[in-house]
Amino acid sequence: MLEGFAKILPGKIRKKYKALLGYCDIALDADVFIGSIIGFGIIVAIIVATNLSVLFSFEFSSFTIFLSFLITFVLFQFMIYMWLVLRADGKAKFVENILPDVLMLMAMNIRSGMTTDRALIMTARPEFGLLEKELNRAGKQVLAGKEIKYALLEMTQHIRSKTLESTVRMIIEGIESGGELSSLLQQTADEIQNSKIIQGEVRANVLMYAIFIFFAAGIGAPLLFGISTYIVSNISQQFATFHVSGMGQQATRAAFVSPGFLTTFAMAALAVTSLFGGLIVGIVKNGEEKSGVKFIPILLIISFAVFFAVKVGLGSVFPSFS
Repeated sequence: MLEGFAKILPGKIRKKYKALLGYCDIALDADVFIGSIIGFGIIVAIIVATNLSVLFSFEFSSFTIFLSFLITFVLFQFMIYMWLVLRADGKAKFVENILPDVLMLMAMNIRSGMTTDRALIMTARPEFGLLEKELNRAGKQVLAGKEIKYALLEMTQHIRSKTLESTVRMIIEGIESGGELSSLLQQTADEIQNSKIIQGEVRANVLMYAIFIFFAAGIGAPLLFGISTYIVSNISQQFATFHVSGMGQQATRAAFVSPGFLTTFAMAALAVTSLFGGLIVGIVKNGEEKSGVKFIPILLIISFAVFFAVKVGLGSVFPSFS
Protein backbone atom coordinates (compact mmCIF):
# COMPACT_ATOMS: atom_id res chain seq x y z
CA MET A 1 0.00 0.00 0.00
CA LEU A 2 2.81 2.43 0.88
CA GLU A 3 4.57 1.64 -2.40
CA GLY A 4 1.34 2.56 -4.16
CA PHE A 5 1.36 6.00 -2.57
CA ALA A 6 4.97 6.45 -3.74
CA LYS A 7 3.97 5.96 -7.38
CA ILE A 8 2.00 9.20 -7.19
CA LEU A 9 5.28 11.10 -7.51
CA PRO A 10 7.22 11.27 -10.80
CA GLY A 11 10.19 8.97 -11.27
CA LYS A 12 12.75 11.80 -11.10
CA ILE A 13 11.53 12.92 -7.70
CA ARG A 14 11.59 9.34 -6.40
CA LYS A 15 15.20 9.00 -7.58
CA LYS A 16 16.10 12.18 -5.70
CA TYR A 17 14.53 10.79 -2.54
CA LYS A 18 16.43 7.53 -3.00
CA ALA A 19 19.72 9.42 -3.35
CA LEU A 20 18.97 11.56 -0.30
CA LEU A 21 18.18 8.49 1.79
CA GLY A 22 21.58 7.10 0.83
CA TYR A 23 23.30 10.36 1.73
CA CYS A 24 21.51 10.42 5.11
CA ASP A 25 22.29 6.75 5.89
CA ILE A 26 18.59 5.91 6.24
CA ALA A 27 18.34 2.17 5.65
CA LEU A 28 14.78 2.20 4.32
CA ASP A 29 13.34 1.41 0.93
CA ALA A 30 12.74 4.64 -0.98
CA ASP A 31 9.19 3.74 -2.04
CA VAL A 32 8.26 2.77 1.53
CA PHE A 33 9.67 6.05 2.85
CA ILE A 34 7.92 8.15 0.18
CA GLY A 35 4.64 6.31 0.69
CA SER A 36 4.90 6.82 4.46
CA ILE A 37 5.42 10.57 4.26
CA ILE A 38 2.62 10.94 1.70
CA GLY A 39 0.20 8.94 3.85
CA PHE A 40 1.20 10.76 7.04
CA GLY A 41 1.04 14.09 5.20
CA ILE A 42 -2.55 13.37 4.16
CA ILE A 43 -3.47 12.59 7.77
CA VAL A 44 -1.82 15.78 9.06
CA ALA A 45 -3.52 17.87 6.34
CA ILE A 46 -6.93 16.39 7.17
CA ILE A 47 -6.45 17.14 10.88
CA VAL A 48 -5.40 20.74 10.20
CA ALA A 49 -8.21 21.38 7.71
CA THR A 50 -10.78 19.83 10.06
CA ASN A 51 -9.64 21.88 13.03
CA LEU A 52 -9.70 25.06 10.98
CA SER A 53 -13.22 24.31 9.74
CA VAL A 54 -14.39 23.77 13.33
CA LEU A 55 -12.72 26.91 14.68
CA PHE A 56 -13.81 29.14 11.78
CA SER A 57 -16.89 27.35 10.52
CA PHE A 58 -18.73 30.63 10.04
CA GLU A 59 -16.02 32.01 7.78
CA PHE A 60 -14.55 29.00 5.98
CA SER A 61 -16.05 27.76 2.73
CA SER A 62 -15.52 24.33 1.23
CA PHE A 63 -12.95 25.75 -1.16
CA THR A 64 -11.04 27.38 1.71
CA ILE A 65 -10.99 24.10 3.64
CA PHE A 66 -9.69 22.25 0.58
CA LEU A 67 -7.08 24.97 0.03
CA SER A 68 -5.91 24.71 3.64
CA PHE A 69 -5.67 20.91 3.21
CA LEU A 70 -3.61 21.30 0.04
CA ILE A 71 -1.28 23.94 1.53
CA THR A 72 -0.71 21.86 4.67
CA PHE A 73 0.06 18.75 2.63
CA VAL A 74 2.52 20.58 0.37
CA LEU A 75 4.23 22.27 3.32
CA PHE A 76 4.59 18.93 5.11
CA GLN A 77 6.22 17.31 2.07
CA PHE A 78 8.49 20.33 1.63
CA MET A 79 9.59 20.18 5.28
CA ILE A 80 10.46 16.48 5.05
CA TYR A 81 12.40 17.01 1.82
CA MET A 82 14.31 19.96 3.23
CA TRP A 83 15.07 17.97 6.39
CA LEU A 84 16.72 15.31 4.24
CA VAL A 85 18.62 17.92 2.20
CA LEU A 86 19.89 19.77 5.28
CA ARG A 87 20.89 16.53 6.97
CA ALA A 88 22.82 15.42 3.89
CA ASP A 89 24.47 18.85 3.58
CA GLY A 90 25.40 18.81 7.28
CA LYS A 91 27.10 15.47 6.82
CA ALA A 92 28.92 16.76 3.74
CA LYS A 93 30.06 19.92 5.55
CA PHE A 94 31.53 17.88 8.40
CA VAL A 95 33.39 15.67 5.94
CA GLU A 96 34.73 18.66 4.01
CA ASN A 97 36.06 20.22 7.23
CA ILE A 98 38.13 17.15 8.15
CA LEU A 99 39.03 16.12 4.60
CA PRO A 100 42.39 17.99 4.56
CA ASP A 101 43.50 16.10 7.70
CA VAL A 102 42.48 12.79 6.12
CA LEU A 103 44.42 13.55 2.93
CA MET A 104 47.54 14.62 4.84
CA LEU A 105 47.44 11.48 6.99
CA MET A 106 47.03 9.30 3.91
CA ALA A 107 49.95 11.11 2.25
CA MET A 108 52.11 10.44 5.32
CA ASN A 109 51.16 6.75 5.25
CA ILE A 110 52.17 6.50 1.58
CA ARG A 111 55.48 8.26 2.24
CA SER A 112 56.19 5.76 5.01
CA GLY A 113 56.13 2.97 2.44
CA MET A 114 52.56 1.73 2.63
CA THR A 115 50.68 0.72 -0.48
CA THR A 116 47.71 2.87 -1.50
CA ASP A 117 45.09 0.42 -0.27
CA ARG A 118 46.93 -0.11 3.02
CA ALA A 119 47.32 3.64 3.48
CA LEU A 120 43.59 4.05 2.89
CA ILE A 121 42.72 1.50 5.56
CA MET A 122 45.16 2.96 8.10
CA THR A 123 43.75 6.45 7.53
CA ALA A 124 40.43 5.54 9.15
CA ARG A 125 40.50 7.07 12.64
CA PRO A 126 37.71 7.52 15.22
CA GLU A 127 38.24 11.29 15.29
CA PHE A 128 37.18 11.43 11.64
CA GLY A 129 33.62 10.52 12.64
CA LEU A 130 31.41 9.93 9.62
CA LEU A 131 34.35 9.66 7.26
CA GLU A 132 35.86 6.86 9.35
CA LYS A 133 32.84 4.72 8.53
CA GLU A 134 33.21 5.38 4.81
CA LEU A 135 36.97 4.74 4.88
CA ASN A 136 36.47 1.45 6.73
CA ARG A 137 33.79 0.44 4.24
CA ALA A 138 36.07 1.24 1.30
CA GLY A 139 38.99 -0.56 2.95
CA LYS A 140 36.95 -3.72 3.53
CA GLN A 141 35.79 -3.68 -0.09
CA VAL A 142 39.40 -3.37 -1.30
CA LEU A 143 40.47 -6.29 0.92
CA ALA A 144 37.56 -8.31 -0.52
CA GLY A 145 39.00 -7.84 -4.01
CA LYS A 146 37.22 -4.74 -5.25
CA GLU A 147 39.30 -2.25 -7.22
CA ILE A 148 40.26 0.74 -5.12
CA LYS A 149 38.83 3.25 -7.60
CA TYR A 150 35.38 1.70 -7.40
CA ALA A 151 35.57 1.53 -3.62
CA LEU A 152 36.46 5.21 -3.49
CA LEU A 153 33.72 6.19 -5.95
CA GLU A 154 31.16 4.42 -3.79
CA MET A 155 32.03 6.84 -0.99
CA THR A 156 30.60 9.67 -3.09
CA GLN A 157 27.25 7.84 -3.18
CA HIS A 158 26.98 8.12 0.61
CA ILE A 159 28.30 11.68 1.02
CA ARG A 160 26.80 14.57 -0.93
CA SER A 161 29.93 16.68 -1.38
CA LYS A 162 31.35 18.10 -4.59
CA THR A 163 34.68 18.65 -2.82
CA LEU A 164 34.90 14.99 -1.85
CA GLU A 165 33.83 13.88 -5.32
CA SER A 166 36.48 15.99 -7.07
CA THR A 167 39.12 14.82 -4.57
CA VAL A 168 38.24 11.16 -5.09
CA ARG A 169 38.41 11.52 -8.87
CA MET A 170 41.77 13.27 -8.54
CA ILE A 171 43.10 10.40 -6.42
CA ILE A 172 41.85 7.86 -8.95
CA GLU A 173 43.54 9.75 -11.79
CA GLY A 174 46.75 9.86 -9.77
CA ILE A 175 46.62 6.13 -9.15
CA GLU A 176 45.92 5.30 -12.79
CA SER A 177 48.59 7.67 -14.10
CA GLY A 178 51.21 6.30 -11.74
CA GLY A 179 52.18 9.72 -10.42
CA GLU A 180 53.48 10.58 -6.97
CA LEU A 181 50.26 10.20 -5.05
CA SER A 182 51.59 11.50 -1.72
CA SER A 183 52.49 14.89 -3.22
CA LEU A 184 49.12 15.06 -4.98
CA LEU A 185 47.30 14.38 -1.71
CA GLN A 186 49.35 16.99 0.15
CA GLN A 187 48.69 19.65 -2.52
CA THR A 188 44.99 18.84 -2.55
CA ALA A 189 44.83 19.16 1.25
CA ASP A 190 46.58 22.55 1.08
CA GLU A 191 44.19 23.80 -1.60
CA ILE A 192 41.14 22.75 0.41
CA GLN A 193 42.50 24.50 3.50
CA ASN A 194 43.23 27.67 1.54
CA SER A 195 39.74 27.57 0.09
CA LYS A 196 38.28 27.26 3.61
CA ILE A 197 40.28 30.29 4.75
CA ILE A 198 39.02 32.37 1.83
CA GLN A 199 35.43 31.27 2.46
CA GLY A 200 35.80 32.23 6.13
CA GLU A 201 37.01 35.71 5.18
CA VAL A 202 34.10 36.15 2.77
CA ARG A 203 31.59 35.07 5.44
CA ALA A 204 33.10 37.56 7.89
CA ASN A 205 32.75 40.37 5.34
CA VAL A 206 29.09 39.64 4.61
CA LEU A 207 28.11 38.94 8.22
CA MET A 208 26.85 42.50 8.73
CA TYR A 209 24.57 42.17 5.70
CA ALA A 210 23.10 38.96 7.11
CA ILE A 211 22.56 40.59 10.51
CA PHE A 212 20.83 43.58 8.86
CA ILE A 213 18.50 41.34 6.84
CA PHE A 214 17.71 39.23 9.92
CA PHE A 215 16.97 42.35 11.99
CA ALA A 216 14.80 43.89 9.25
CA ALA A 217 12.72 40.71 8.83
CA GLY A 218 12.56 39.70 12.49
CA ILE A 219 12.33 43.07 14.28
CA GLY A 220 11.76 45.99 11.91
CA ALA A 221 8.89 44.59 9.84
CA PRO A 222 6.78 43.26 12.77
CA LEU A 223 7.41 46.48 14.70
CA LEU A 224 6.03 48.59 11.86
CA PHE A 225 3.14 46.20 11.24
CA GLY A 226 2.25 46.18 14.94
CA ILE A 227 2.14 49.98 15.14
CA SER A 228 0.30 50.45 11.82
CA THR A 229 -2.35 47.80 12.52
CA TYR A 230 -3.02 49.29 15.96
CA ILE A 231 -3.41 52.81 14.56
CA VAL A 232 -5.58 51.73 11.61
CA SER A 233 -7.74 49.54 13.87
CA ASN A 234 -8.41 52.45 16.21
CA ILE A 235 -9.19 54.81 13.34
CA SER A 236 -11.55 52.21 11.84
CA GLN A 237 -13.31 51.82 15.18
CA GLN A 238 -13.77 55.60 15.32
CA PHE A 239 -15.43 55.52 11.89
CA ALA A 240 -17.63 52.61 12.95
CA THR A 241 -18.65 54.28 16.22
CA PHE A 242 -19.29 57.84 15.17
CA HIS A 243 -21.32 59.11 12.28
CA VAL A 244 -19.21 61.49 10.24
CA SER A 245 -21.06 64.60 9.05
CA GLY A 246 -21.56 64.69 5.31
CA MET A 247 -20.84 60.98 4.81
CA GLY A 248 -23.47 58.52 3.87
CA GLN A 249 -23.88 55.07 5.35
CA GLN A 250 -22.04 53.40 2.46
CA ALA A 251 -19.09 55.78 2.79
CA THR A 252 -18.92 55.09 6.51
CA ARG A 253 -18.83 51.34 5.84
CA ALA A 254 -16.15 51.80 3.20
CA ALA A 255 -13.97 53.66 5.69
CA PHE A 256 -14.27 50.81 8.19
CA VAL A 257 -11.53 48.15 8.09
CA SER A 258 -11.91 44.97 10.10
CA PRO A 259 -9.18 44.59 12.78
CA GLY A 260 -9.25 40.85 12.14
CA PHE A 261 -8.50 41.41 8.47
CA LEU A 262 -5.60 43.72 9.33
CA THR A 263 -4.09 41.18 11.72
CA THR A 264 -4.49 38.37 9.17
CA PHE A 265 -2.91 40.48 6.45
CA ALA A 266 -0.01 41.47 8.73
CA MET A 267 0.64 37.85 9.76
CA ALA A 268 0.60 36.72 6.13
CA ALA A 269 2.99 39.51 5.17
CA LEU A 270 5.31 38.62 8.08
CA ALA A 271 5.26 34.95 7.07
CA VAL A 272 6.26 35.83 3.51
CA THR A 273 8.92 38.26 4.78
CA SER A 274 10.35 35.60 7.10
CA LEU A 275 10.39 33.05 4.28
CA PHE A 276 12.32 35.19 1.84
CA GLY A 277 14.39 36.79 4.59
CA GLY A 278 15.67 33.38 5.68
CA LEU A 279 16.48 32.40 2.09
CA ILE A 280 18.32 35.68 1.49
CA VAL A 281 20.36 35.21 4.67
CA GLY A 282 21.32 31.75 3.39
CA ILE A 283 22.45 33.22 0.06
CA VAL A 284 24.45 35.97 1.74
CA LYS A 285 26.14 33.67 4.28
CA ASN A 286 26.75 30.49 2.31
CA GLY A 287 25.77 31.22 -1.29
CA GLU A 288 22.86 28.75 -1.19
CA GLU A 289 19.19 29.41 -0.56
CA LYS A 290 18.63 26.06 1.13
CA SER A 291 21.15 26.89 3.86
CA GLY A 292 18.79 29.66 4.96
CA VAL A 293 15.79 27.35 5.49
CA LYS A 294 16.86 26.78 9.09
CA PHE A 295 16.48 30.51 9.77
CA ILE A 296 12.85 30.65 8.60
CA PRO A 297 11.26 29.12 11.76
CA ILE A 298 13.40 31.41 13.95
CA LEU A 299 12.33 34.48 11.98
CA LEU A 300 8.68 33.40 12.13
CA ILE A 301 8.76 32.99 15.90
CA ILE A 302 10.61 36.27 16.50
CA SER A 303 8.50 38.31 14.06
CA PHE A 304 5.16 37.04 15.40
CA ALA A 305 6.34 37.54 19.01
CA VAL A 306 7.40 41.13 18.29
CA PHE A 307 4.20 41.84 16.34
CA PHE A 308 1.84 40.72 19.10
CA ALA A 309 4.04 42.24 21.82
CA VAL A 310 3.80 45.63 20.10
CA LYS A 311 0.02 45.33 19.73
CA VAL A 312 -0.45 44.33 23.37
CA GLY A 313 1.98 46.98 24.56
CA LEU A 314 0.32 49.77 22.63
CA GLY A 315 -3.11 48.56 23.71
CA SER A 316 -2.11 48.74 27.39
CA VAL A 317 -0.43 52.15 27.12
CA PHE A 318 -2.93 53.75 24.71
CA PRO A 319 -6.26 51.94 25.20
CA SER A 320 -7.99 54.09 22.60
CA PHE A 321 -7.76 57.37 20.80
CA SER A 322 -9.54 60.26 22.38
